[in-house]
Amino acid sequence: MPRISGLPYILIVLAGLIWGLTFSLTIIATADSIHPVVLTTAQSIICAILFALICVVTGIRPFRLKNLRYYAVLAVLGISAPNLLYFFAASHLSAGILSITVSTVPMLTYGLAWLLKLESLEWKRASGIILGMLAILLLVLPDNELAGSDASFWTLAVLVCAICYSIENLYISEGIDKSVEIRELLCGSNMVSAVILIPVMSLQGFDFVPLFLQSNALWAVFGISFSSTMAYMMFFYTIRVAGPVFASQCAYIVTLAGVLWGIVLLAEVHSIWVWVSVVVMLAGLALVSPGTKLKNLPLK
Repeated sequence: MPRISGLPYILIVLAGLIWGLTFSLTIIATADSIHPVVLTTAQSIICAILFALICVVTGIRPFRLKNLRYYAVLAVLGISAPNLLYFFAASHLSAGILSITVSTVPMLTYGLAWLLKLESLEWKRASGIILGMLAILLLVLPDNELAGSDASFWTLAVLVCAICYSIENLYISEGIDKSVEIRELLCGSNMVSAVILIPVMSLQGFDFVPLFLQSNALWAVFGISFSSTMAYMMFFYTIRVAGPVFASQCAYIVTLAGVLWGIVLLAEVHSIWVWVSVVVMLAGLALVSPGTKLKNLPLK
């Protein structure tokens, strides 16, 4: 079977464009003051249903009790915790800033992989990550977009999401049995996330009625769920075939897309430094090459 060396690049670009949209949708979803716990629970339920349908249609078993430990780890690190933080932070930060924080994922992933001796030190790839981080500085430091009284706190809070995603990246690549099908993994983890969040929501006295009374929030959550479903499929597959560090470069595309979607949909205004950072980010992405896994596996 011929290898398609450009496929990982295509996948991270598409996933990044789709994921970048979710930050603007997050701002829209929280505009009606619906509690983040409700929004996060709704998203988990909708994603679980979507992935279950995908599994049924494609003949994949959506849940296996023996893989519950995998689902649980991903439910916390990749779904419940980061989604809650993003929904809480959405009323304090712009879509552009929310998306910018994602660009810390490649640095953290590479750092953790290097510390755990899962990745060797390659100056070309490291330089690309450094350029990506420089792009963040070009976006954040010259601007006044973080001037709010609590914006710095929420910026640090959403950086915790990047830490969660970085650990998740490595866990998917190194901690999960390769025989576990990606569609099953995504379905099961969203199911577990919903099971965790529904009791939390009930104990807090929330229900879904306010969500469905607000059309903007309803459609925004559906949009986030559908977009996340498609993006996760592409992203997880890229981790399997090209490695976690390469796949995490998707964060740069997410950042660019998030800034642009915020401008188009929410009329967010950014300085010239945004466009300077675009060039630096693209240069950083160009320096990153697929990991060794790509050379050993045929893409299909």
